[in-house]
Amino acid sequence: MAFLNLILEITALPEDRYRISMNSPVGSVSAEAPAPFSAAELLDFTAIFSRQREGITRAQEAQAARIFGTRLFDFLIRKNQDLNAAYFASLERAGLDGLRIRLVLQNAGPLADLPWEFMRDPARDFLALSRLTPVVRYSPLLSVRPPVPVTLPMRALVVIATPEGYAPLDTEGEWNRLQEATADLQKRGLLVLERMEDATLISLQRRLRARDFHIFHYIGHSVFDEPTSQGLLVFEQEQTNRAQLVSAASLALELGDESSIRLVVLNSCRSAEGSPSDAFSGVASSLVQRGLPAVVAMQQEITDAAAKAFAEEFYRAIAEQLPIDSALSEGRRAIANRVQNIEWATPVLYMRTDDGVLFRVESPKTTRTSRPVVPDSAAQPRPKPAPKRNRTGLWVLAGLLALALLVVFVVALVNPPTPPVTPTPTITLSPFPIALPDLEVTTFRIFPQRPGPGQIFRLSIGILNSGESDSGAFEYAWDASPRLLNAINGRVDNVPPGASRNFTVTYAYGWWGDYDSLITVDDVNSVEEVDDRNNRRSFTIEVDESSPFIIDFSLLPTLDFTEPDMLLAADSYVPWNMSFGVSRRERSDCADTPILFRQLSGGDMALEANASGVAADCPFQPLTIELAQPVGNAFVTIVPASSTSAEIVLFSDRAGSQELFRFAAPLVAGQPVELGEPVGAGARIRRIEIRAEGQPVTLTTLRLLPPE
Repeated sequence: MAFLNLILEITALPEDRYRISMNSPVGSVSAEAPAPFSAAELLDFTAIFSRQREGITRAQEAQAARIFGTRLFDFLIRKNQDLNAAYFASLERAGLDGLRIRLVLQNAGPLADLPWEFMRDPARDFLALSRLTPVVRYSPLLSVRPPVPVTLPMRALVVIATPEGYAPLDTEGEWNRLQEATADLQKRGLLVLERMEDATLISLQRRLRARDFHIFHYIGHSVFDEPTSQGLLVFEQEQTNRAQLVSAASLALELGDESSIRLVVLNSCRSAEGSPSDAFSGVASSLVQRGLPAVVAMQQEITDAAAKAFAEEFYRAIAEQLPIDSALSEGRRAIANRVQNIEWATPVLYMRTDDGVLFRVESPKTTRTSRPVVPDSAAQPRPKPAPKRNRTGLWVLAGLLALALLVVFVVALVNPPTPPVTPTPTITLSPFPIALPDLEVTTFRIFPQRPGPGQIFRLSIGILNSGESDSGAFEYAWDASPRLLNAINGRVDNVPPGASRNFTVTYAYGWWGDYDSLITVDDVNSVEEVDDRNNRRSFTIEVDESSPFIIDFSLLPTLDFTEPDMLLAADSYVPWNMSFGVSRRERSDCADTPILFRQLSGGDMALEANASGVAADCPFQPLTIELAQPVGNAFVTIVPASSTSAEIVLFSDRAGSQELFRFAAPLVAGQPVELGEPVGAGARIRRIEIRAEGQPVTLTTLRLLPPE
């Protein structure tokens, strides 16, 4: 599944407020909000989720999770119009490809330890339970190693630590449940579990040196060290059974670097000696920050039934080569389906890879070595006993041998031997190298070269296979900018050696500026190539800052045609940094007035408020346009149904409290009229209101000018 990414970064501010920054497939927005919970509310929810409150039924747990998750969603998205619009536009753009929700929590302060996995969109239920909206905790670091080639079976090293001085663990039960959960995978040769009995750091060093492993699975205790504010794992000391506290830095030293381990699974109950936050969260996030691509930890104590259901489906999905976040979603769903409680939110994924792909599974290569056939000694005939020696025969034999030597000597004197011939050396040819394809982006052209905002342009891309074999099927993608990912993607069945393929895409940018775009062929690394460094080509597209931005409502930002009586969705024009609605400043109950696309008699498409399901005078309220970014001036064209008057009002803020300019004009029924005049230099307009006296506004064209 080729997910699109929606990144939500939370930053703590003074006075218990937070900044929420969203980087989405349709653009970037930010907002500030107060904390979503009071301290007392957090204590109540924590007591329920950790099962510290007695008498709570499973139904009450589920209800608490729904309330908590909805509050999280309101805080992050729904309470802010810009964030909400960008979220729904991103969902629509992602479609069945899925939208990965990435949470960046390094600077979130006390909110970093909340169980964000409960986040719940009331229209879609819990996001983390859906295959289309995995929730991951993301570390946006630059150093990320590529997927490790793996020949099945995958190898998981299981470390079970039971030092003295800590509550005893059912280690054999844990091991047996893990074995049972993965029994089918082991039987099919997809996974091997190796248990390390001696849970010391030096033993781990030696085991990793002796063999490649792909997964590290830890079962044991964790503690939180208050002086250093870090989580620690409880290993064992050498030659004793006392505890050795291991930091994430020490563990990363063994698991990181050039190790083949790409996934760490930390399975432990919450330590009684820890802080209110789970110590494993500190270990997990620290491991990811130190280079491990993915770490799965448990943020609450997990029951045996839930752990078994999770492990079975999680490891099965990993062996089936699903991305790590998809595998985690499958594990969550297994808990929800089998155990049917809220423990599906207990596993937490910390990730730093862009696409969630940890392993690249390769087919096993077998090499046959020819060996000389040695006959079975039991089948050989036994040698016959030597006959008795006859001395007379020996003398006769010796005489004949001497005579033969004399003859050979005489012949050698008459015919001297020819000099020996030097043998011709045998040349062993090395095997031919394997023929591989080599895909590269060779050409890209754009027409027109400097399109205006909202103007459709054509991008032509050429791909060449300069290798020596067919490429086979591969995918390509064009990122319109670092924020507008996967603007165009597709699939090519094959490119023969020496051949090229050209394809053309159409697109329109929704604002002025320079866009650093990127073409990538073989986007998911499905083709083994001579050199994959030439699979990416970046170039800049300039959107002409002298051209006006003209919207005529015949096309949506998706470049789909509009249809008569089509309802305008609230997020339809978010990709173009604007939203349309009916003003709520005078009549708050008119905020939900529907807006439709209407086809006029001449064939033009227009926007108009509709009277369906609202108060009778709501369609007559001003039509508003809110802008995510400021413009220097704005003009609108409307077509009135009757001869009255109309006006346009421009504001410098989106709320409509700071008026900049007002212009009025008479209307003639059926005749288009443009509203607006030049405003002063340096104007920065964020809101437009249009009123047609005694009738709904029929808007046919919006013309925006860039700020000076």
